[in-house]
Amino acid sequence: MVNQWCKKNMTEATTFKQFLRQFPHYTEAAYAVAAPYISKQYIKKGDHILKQGGYCRHIYFIISGIFKIYYLRDGVEVTTCFCRENRFATSYQSLLSGQPSELGIQAIEDAEILKIRYEDLNTLYAQSPFWQQIGRIVAEQEYIIAACYTRLINDKSAKQRYLEILENEPELLQRVPLVDLASYLQVTPETISRIRKELATS
Repeated sequence: MVNQWCKKNMTEATTFKQFLRQFPHYTEAAYAVAAPYISKQYIKKGDHILKQGGYCRHIYFIISGIFKIYYLRDGVEVTTCFCRENRFATSYQSLLSGQPSELGIQAIEDAEILKIRYEDLNTLYAQSPFWQQIGRIVAEQEYIIAACYTRLINDKSAKQRYLEILENEPELLQRVPLVDLASYLQVTPETISRIRKELATS
């Protein structure tokens, strides 16, 4: 059992290290500085790591599984993002402001995550230029993702939205429930079913 536990934790560390190595100036020493602040958590399908109205205290790195980020509009759930393996997830609005989160983050699959408290992340920023770089790059990537989603919804037809997902993120079509995919594309499940039938017969 001890050996299995060690192997599992080594795998998690390796996964996170592989992600970090894509960025300039990564060193084992930089990881060692952060390691004491990083903890692991298993999340069951359907559970939240953050509920709307709660306070976001952590940044999460997804080892396995997929999460949806959503908010409620007139009581109707609107999904704005799907976060998969090797991505960070958080509510920046709540994390930075200390205010209740306008977003919820819920597991669509059983998942495994690493998490770090925002206070500890700020400690890392003060200790290591590498982690300052990671914080900046991750925030920039999140901005780009949000901008691309806005363009998808505002500038594309329902069919074009679906085709863009089919071309760029086909795995989502296998892993995400139809109702969540429809919420993300801001169409009805019936519209997606119709588009799929059209594509199958074309």
